[in-house]
Amino acid sequence: MSSLHAAPPAFNAAEARKSVVYIKRITPGLGPAVGSGFLVSHDGLIFTNRHVALPSDEGIKGSITLVGVPSVKDPDVLDYFRAETVYTPEKKENLDFAVLKIEARKDGPKFRPLPLSYDKLDLGSDVAVLGYPYVQENQPNLSFNKGSISATRVRIGDRSFYQTDAAINPGNSGGPLLNKNGEAVGVVTFKKGNANNIGFALNLGEVKAAAEQAEKKAASVKPVPGPLDPAALPVVASIAPKKDNWDATTGELREHKGALVLDNNGGPYWITSKEPLPQNFQLVVQCRIEFLKGNQQLQPSQRSILRTLCVRFDSPDTKTMILERKGSLVEFSHELLILSKEGAGDTVKVERKGNSEEPFVLVITKVGGDYTIAVDGEILLKYHDDKPLKGGHKFCLGGFLSRLYVGDVSVIKLEATPAKAGGEPSPSKPDKQSSPDPKGPRSM
Repeated sequence: MSSLHAAPPAFNAAEARKSVVYIKRITPGLGPAVGSGFLVSHDGLIFTNRHVALPSDEGIKGSITLVGVPSVKDPDVLDYFRAETVYTPEKKENLDFAVLKIEARKDGPKFRPLPLSYDKLDLGSDVAVLGYPYVQENQPNLSFNKGSISATRVRIGDRSFYQTDAAINPGNSGGPLLNKNGEAVGVVTFKKGNANNIGFALNLGEVKAAAEQAEKKAASVKPVPGPLDPAALPVVASIAPKKDNWDATTGELREHKGALVLDNNGGPYWITSKEPLPQNFQLVVQCRIEFLKGNQQLQPSQRSILRTLCVRFDSPDTKTMILERKGSLVEFSHELLILSKEGAGDTVKVERKGNSEEPFVLVITKVGGDYTIAVDGEILLKYHDDKPLKGGHKFCLGGFLSRLYVGDVSVIKLEATPAKAGGEPSPSKPDKQSSPDPKGPRSM
């Protein structure tokens, strides 16, 4: 006897897609990074990868995470929500998993969670991958790719993964691996480089305990209810690389291919911000430095200061000589990283770590008397000053024996409050000024 109700199609992609979300994290100095995730509760909990929730910016404040949820009326249209992080494991745990949370307004529909299955799949079982591989900026498109389980238990870093021949592309990270019933059995994590059709999804059994921890914490996490107005999505404020955004003191300043280019034929050059820094701040500078001798006569003692980048703050005087000890001065050459303070002698802190001619992101953080300087996420220098200089002044960028290329520069205001667990100061709410995204977000 035939059933009055036809069986749902294998995987039931039309239903599963309602629970798969697009994740976009916008970080000062780094631009956007994109990935995927999937809803696991009616009140907005989302499973994804740690490297999607925190791609490479754990030391940078003021990041914004947006989540695109398929609209109830049309799943090809995404409604955007501001997300907060509920759970990310410590790096040492080697667990590429995270839980985010979004919240709907009281008058809005509940979220549609994806059913989960912790049952082990057999070799050759049919599976599918859903996610948002990056195709075109600001136009995420859902991708559905079928395949099979080609290995049931691959141990990588002491964690268990499903291996699948279903196509996995950049941007799929954090999305679900589905069984034939349309249930999530794993979190898509990465594909093997230089190989075709070899991808890996973290087994849900590996995240069960972490997910239970996250569920307990979720009640205390309060995201901004959404969806957000599509015409006013929050962005990270930045100083775009335009001549009009800076005051040039010394040297030549020009715009070239999305960057400001500064030099002075090997001599010192100097530009000053239009606005002062907050008392407590994080300054994020996208830059690249080339050695440029010009017509300068080099002495043997100057070998350590080739390719120097300087950042000055905590001083009302922006007309001083570039290496003069006024305010707080950071000097970053090809050999040394130096922090100097007016009235403290020549230097207060020196590290024998230098720059290269490759692009990098310089991050200077000051909270009270605590200074931290990092490059590309690696902390190179820490210093505590019992008597810090009074801030609230404009800052200057410059150099010597170099040519400087400057991209977006971001200023994040920080609160001088006791550090949160993990030792990080609390950022204030990000400014909602708009700034253009760099070309092409990073896909994960």
